Amino acid sequence: MEKKRRTAHIVSHSHWDREWYLPLESLRFRLVTLMDELEDLFEKDAGFQYFHMDGQMIMLEDYLAVRPEKREKVVELVKAGKLRIGPWYMLQDAFLTSGEANVRNLQYGLQLASHYGEPEKIGYFPDTFGLYGQVPQLMKQAGFETIFFGRGVNPTGFNNQVFDSAFSSRFSELYWQSPDGSRLPAVLFANWYSNGNEIPVDSEAARVFWDKKLADSERFAATEHLLFMNGCDHQPVQTDVAAALETARALYPDIEFVHSNLTDYAEAVRDAASGLELQTVHGELTSQNSDGWSTLANTASSRMYLKQANHRLQWLLTHMAEPLSVLAAERTGAAYPHDYLAYTWKLLMENGIHDSITGCSLDSVHSEMETRFVKVEQAASAIIERAAGKLTERIQPEQDGIPLTVFAASGTSGGSRLVETVIETDHIYFDQMDFREIPDELATRPEQTFRLRHADGEEVPVRVESLGIQFGYDLPDRKFRHSYFARKYRLTFVVENLPQVGYATYYAEPARVAETPDQMEAGAPFTLENEWLRVTVAADGRYTILDKRTGEQVAELGGYEDAGDIGNEYMFKETGDEKRIKTAGLPAEIRFTVKDAVSQSIEIRHRIRVPLSADTASLDEEKRRLVWHPERVSGRSGLLVEQELITTLTLSGGQKVLKVETHLENQAEDHRLRVLFPTGGPTDAHSADSVFEIVRRPNQPSDSWQNPSSDQRMQNFVHCGQVAVIAEGLPEYEVARDGSVIELTLFRAVSEIGDWGDFPAPEAQTKRALTFTYYVMLADAPPVEAAQQILAPVYLMQHRRPKIALELPGRLERADWATSGSLVFSSLKKNQQNETVVRFYQPTDETAMIEFAAPHAKSTILEREKGERNTAFTIRPFEIVTFIKEQNDGNSY
Repeated sequence: MEKKRRTAHIVSHSHWDREWYLPLESLRFRLVTLMDELEDLFEKDAGFQYFHMDGQMIMLEDYLAVRPEKREKVVELVKAGKLRIGPWYMLQDAFLTSGEANVRNLQYGLQLASHYGEPEKIGYFPDTFGLYGQVPQLMKQAGFETIFFGRGVNPTGFNNQVFDSAFSSRFSELYWQSPDGSRLPAVLFANWYSNGNEIPVDSEAARVFWDKKLADSERFAATEHLLFMNGCDHQPVQTDVAAALETARALYPDIEFVHSNLTDYAEAVRDAASGLELQTVHGELTSQNSDGWSTLANTASSRMYLKQANHRLQWLLTHMAEPLSVLAAERTGAAYPHDYLAYTWKLLMENGIHDSITGCSLDSVHSEMETRFVKVEQAASAIIERAAGKLTERIQPEQDGIPLTVFAASGTSGGSRLVETVIETDHIYFDQMDFREIPDELATRPEQTFRLRHADGEEVPVRVESLGIQFGYDLPDRKFRHSYFARKYRLTFVVENLPQVGYATYYAEPARVAETPDQMEAGAPFTLENEWLRVTVAADGRYTILDKRTGEQVAELGGYEDAGDIGNEYMFKETGDEKRIKTAGLPAEIRFTVKDAVSQSIEIRHRIRVPLSADTASLDEEKRRLVWHPERVSGRSGLLVEQELITTLTLSGGQKVLKVETHLENQAEDHRLRVLFPTGGPTDAHSADSVFEIVRRPNQPSDSWQNPSSDQRMQNFVHCGQVAVIAEGLPEYEVARDGSVIELTLFRAVSEIGDWGDFPAPEAQTKRALTFTYYVMLADAPPVEAAQQILAPVYLMQHRRPKIALELPGRLERADWATSGSLVFSSLKKNQQNETVVRFYQPTDETAMIEFAAPHAKSTILEREKGERNTAFTIRPFEIVTFIKEQNDGNSY
């Protein structure tokens, strides 16, 4: 057969890390220069046809913030097909952003791109630090036909060998298949996304360049179409690329050199690869078949405070702000805040970029991120407060006392939560009395305690703490701020049987006579107990959990281990001396802090002496010489510093999980702190939740793995043996290779970025106050429902706004669906057409069912198309499924 003529596709681009080893504004300055040069190049050089905008729309937003007058020019270039934009809003980290965050990223990216022209409909993941297994399903639902990615699969060379691995490929062209069976063509940047960078115009230099580049590309190419990415990180556009291609054409007349784009290249490859037997890779891609030293997995534990904030705010948006806004729109006619939610999501997504949320940038980058997180919380809280206020002003009180409504949207039935809220009584407004006299007047009124009741009159145990007399104010819709003083009280109680999506109202009835609190036990044995669990704390602070219903128990849970870390923000590397400090066997100070009808808490204090840092002289020399982290051997310092670890165990009524909080003021450098959980016995594999899936992972890494550590990433939980750990924004864990222990990383402290240069990052040492919250339970299966119930936020609001229409009941269940199987609720929101959207995913290999009270139409993650319309649907194994309730269905809830 005659060999087909080769085609070299040169794609001009710049991989734009918005902030990284330079801060945002320094890189924005370079971006503006790049865009100005592009405009000039498109006008003056007919051979320069296309420029790929790195798959992310935030580049255009950043440019137009400085050059707003260039918007029409950008539109012109996009519509002409020259400027290739979209589909993402930004290039996220896949494992450290939630499933819904990934969906919003695509939705808002495509929506923004539509204002300029047609986006490129390709799944673009050039530098994502590993990829979740549901990528092909999500991209297929979005209507994309090809995926481009740079990490996770090992290219293994052109030597006709037999491939048994699911995570290696002979060719850069391959197929990638999700657990549900969705399969798409994919292209691996086997020679990286800079393999066509800085092409020489000079003939002699060009021959040297192309001889190597062509050979490198052909080594992995399955077809005659070869891809060369002309650019790199923050790379200025090569202004003479057209001339360079003319030189190449003269040197290699048997090769067609074209200035191309990824869409055209993908179409050419699909046609040429028809009939070829390409490798299919399955599920998540995390470089499982590599040596384990460059997976970048430990970005999951760099600057852990960023992960905690991101996790909390993702849950706040998807499980409170959006569903509560839907509820307010349906029940009160309040406008759904599309624009403000988009603003809030996009602000959060600025922190989800792969060099940002990973914590692998300069200190100044991450300082700005903390400010963004604060702003996101302010915006989300404003949305929630408005929606809750619209609802509470219409709720008909059903008991005497102060109405207190608890809003929830975990999407799961039942469960219990220990909650705290602050209520106010005895308001005296400034227009009622001289404000200087109000505190004295309130001081004459006796403090109160409260009884708390369900709407049905049943009393609920409550803990009441007086917070004294404090200033406050109302913000009326049509008037100026209305100031007052009032007495404030903190109420702590357990809410049970919360609606899947909705609210329940409680009533706090003032009582003048303080009740005598339960007496706490003064000393050992230190045991927490409810109807489900008995938790016994040993002298060294480790604890045993007994499931009272089954008789199963696991002992020696919760010990700490501190190890040296001479790696960087990307990867952990233990110090050469392997000196570890453990709390197991060390005496701890233990005391009860709370023990009443509401909950029980035990505080455990460890004082351990850990090395102050690494051996700084040795490590500084290794960093100065740019010694690669696997080859570093520095030990830990002989100087010691005391670290106090304060652990609080809390068990409340109805809870099947033990809540644990660890607090410390980190005083040491160059180290990693983990908490250890024996699993009850050896196992071969474990489970953890990822983006729209639960992944079964082997405990033993592949034969090619050389890294002593085999750290993994999770969204919310890990389960192994008899034990499950659910964590609030602690995404890194490791399971011992025999499956006997889960090791949850609390934080790492390092001193540098670590990317082919000496980039100091002293604040990555995380010398600050740190608090970590996680939950431990005995479980024989992944704790999907428990994680939803625990992590989904609740919001409590005291009724104080003027009542305008008492038409809503004290309890409301919005969820109008019934499910069978393991279906997981993911979101309830409105799409851009103002239709109500609900999304689920099926995490197992079994078929599930869902039945709605009113007809819904099946859709995709883009929430535009509408398929079959019905009240009952069958959900395939591992399927991500979206339903739309059309506006003309009316309010049937």
